[in-house]
Amino acid sequence: MAQVTISGTIKLVGKTQQVSDKFSKRELVLTEPSGQRPQHIPIEFTQDRTGLLDAFKAGDEVSVVCFINGREWAAKDGSMKYFLSLSGNRIERVGAAAPAGGGYQAAPPPTAADMPPIGGDDDDLPF
Repeated sequence: MAQVTISGTIKLVGKTQQVSDKFSKRELVLTEPSGQRPQHIPIEFTQDRTGLLDAFKAGDEVSVVCFINGREWAAKDGSMKYFLSLSGNRIERVGAAAPAGGGYQAAPPPTAADMPPIGGDDDDLPF
């Protein structure tokens, strides 16, 4: 399953929907500036991750780590349809000193000082 990080401004934090006794979901819509046409990206948080959105509101600048999910569905006429969705895994405020919302938050990205030197003696990669 592929993972992607999306940063933007929260447009909407939906209410938690109890779909069944064992499944709940909550939608977050991020607006990502993209040239002349901003992108409005729906991200679905499920189960215990719905509570991660409690600390956020419209207008907050955030970074969200998502899993990309693709699936196929056979229509009655036999044709195949394909769907893509983003499942939220972690969320944090952009520029925040400490992430909000509990233990699902992403660690800060590594800095150049955290990276091993390029071409050093410890480099055992074959390429």
